Amino acid sequence: MIVHVALPIPVTKTFSYIAPDEWGPFIRKYSRVTVPFHNKTLTGFVAGIEEGTGPGLKEIVAPRDPFPLLTAPLADLVEWASRYYVAPLGVVLKYALPLNLHIERYLCVRSNAPSSAALDNMPLGKVLKTADKNVLLHYLSEGAVTLFDTLTGSDFLPADGTGTANAGGEKVLYTGDIQSRLEQYTRLISTHMEKGNNVLMLLPDYFSAGAYFYRVLSEAFRGRVFWYGSSIPLKKRMETYFRVRQDRGCIVLGNKSAVFLPVNRLSCIIVERDEEDEYRNEEGFRFNPPTVAVQRAEVEGTGLFMGSASPSIESYCHAGEKGFVFIDNKWLRDRHCEEHVHEASATSYGALLEEMTTTVKKVLERGESVAIFTPRRDYGSFIQCAECKRPFLCPQCEGVLNYHKETGRLTCSNCAGDFAFEEECRHCGGHIIRFSQIGAEYIEEHIRSALPDYPVARVSGDAGKRGRRIIQPPGSGPCILIGTQPLSKLYDVHVHALMLFGWEDMRRMAGYRSDEKMFHVLVNLLDALTPDDIFFFMDTRKKVGPAYFLDMEAFYGDELKKRKDADFPPFTRMFLIEVVKKTKEAGLPVVKKVKEALAQRGLIDRISGPLMQKRKAYRWRMILKGNSETFYRSLLDIYDIPDVHIEADPPNI
Repeated sequence: MIVHVALPIPVTKTFSYIAPDEWGPFIRKYSRVTVPFHNKTLTGFVAGIEEGTGPGLKEIVAPRDPFPLLTAPLADLVEWASRYYVAPLGVVLKYALPLNLHIERYLCVRSNAPSSAALDNMPLGKVLKTADKNVLLHYLSEGAVTLFDTLTGSDFLPADGTGTANAGGEKVLYTGDIQSRLEQYTRLISTHMEKGNNVLMLLPDYFSAGAYFYRVLSEAFRGRVFWYGSSIPLKKRMETYFRVRQDRGCIVLGNKSAVFLPVNRLSCIIVERDEEDEYRNEEGFRFNPPTVAVQRAEVEGTGLFMGSASPSIESYCHAGEKGFVFIDNKWLRDRHCEEHVHEASATSYGALLEEMTTTVKKVLERGESVAIFTPRRDYGSFIQCAECKRPFLCPQCEGVLNYHKETGRLTCSNCAGDFAFEEECRHCGGHIIRFSQIGAEYIEEHIRSALPDYPVARVSGDAGKRGRRIIQPPGSGPCILIGTQPLSKLYDVHVHALMLFGWEDMRRMAGYRSDEKMFHVLVNLLDALTPDDIFFFMDTRKKVGPAYFLDMEAFYGDELKKRKDADFPPFTRMFLIEVVKKTKEAGLPVVKKVKEALAQRGLIDRISGPLMQKRKAYRWRMILKGNSETFYRSLLDIYDIPDVHIEADPPNI
């Protein structure tokens, strides 16, 4: 028997091996197998099987799983994701079936016949090491033994043996504030659990939104809420894996790879805040879980409920095309909040910062709390010598440097370089250094110095991951919260005044999605913090009218029109083709090869670029616009060219 194996490496081809006939019952499509590869052993995925002996082929080491771990619909989903995101099958399967999913560690053998009594209650891992694998596989095929997991005590059955709810159900896009969304989610979950079905809920992160929803839902559905994801210990993750594979009436929360998790009797998928970039996987297989969730609901026939205070432009546009029920509870229109815009035409940030500090003090003196949003989390950026006027640039790529005072380091936003900060200009030796832009670290330092009698906390993604307590306990008096986008996930906090400092600078940070990002940040801050007053502190030269972003229907309509006129997503798809080489001389032939491959397919007129950038290495970036099915074969050919990377639907162009 010849087995074609997809390996979790960035190549599109499969590798062929032979397998003994006695392993035939345990080698199925997408089951995991251990194979020799060069001078090491890798775990791969069965992509195809054919009869024959295959002279010269190496033999697989062993099947890793007693039966396939994916259901047939999930296998279809994996194949769709491979095509849609132009990614090798083995790389996609690496996320659908993580290689660190050590199922055998938590499985034991249960004897069902006298012939297998010696194996009763033995850990599967021990059996595989000490006994003949063929004997165990024979016992499994004959029913002489079964497997059970030690975390839940349940039988471990083939994935295709788990029940399917076949619930059907409608697809809903719901816009509303956090309280109305919670009411919708709770009612929906209760309905499905009463029928003995399970619900999968995707969340953008574990530490902020994830922690909040886990706590709230656990209070409503005690003992039935589980988290699945790399953010929790492996043992807890595996308990969730086994439990939702067999149990009924469960809610499983997760992000990213959870969208591929086998769930018994899955009848509904909930996606919270689909617009968040935190969903996007940044390494290896770059995919967007909310998009995959829509397809999973389609292939499994489940209900789908997408809820947000500000859905993504793509979801808003596609909802009508894909038969969604659109529900808007008009929360943004009906909100009660006073808006105040402060402007300054000063050449530096000092005047605006002082004006904001005065406003903060007035609010605090009334016994009310304040939250300050700024788009940058560092101390300062666009660093310049005040004596020779020359900028501090990255020594690796000449990109803009950001200063982090807490660590005394400089980081490059272009190549991610990290350097020690030396308070001396390398051009003239000057020691007077200034920043053209400031971030949360600087604002925190300034506010602490100006208002020493009030508690101040900085809220950032790092703070949540480190488990830092950022909120004052109830009744402790007014406080000041300073932070970036994670402020928009503090659902347990109410502030009287929300202040946005440098919000208008986001127009230079997110490419064609800049206005959409500004909209999401503003609306989600209002949703989470429920302020009574909003204050905008803007540079007059960059002034942006907030009213435009607070009329949801008008904003979506205008943004969609601009994108359609420019032929940008969601009206077309984009694919970023990137060539990375250490030297320009080494990279140019690769760029030429890519362009020749596109020309042979008649696609050269659809490409923009290349644009060359110098980071740690030289990078050439090209954009291809169009339909993925049309480009799939061409892009796979390009994928196999060494040092070429392809990203579908890049978020910032």
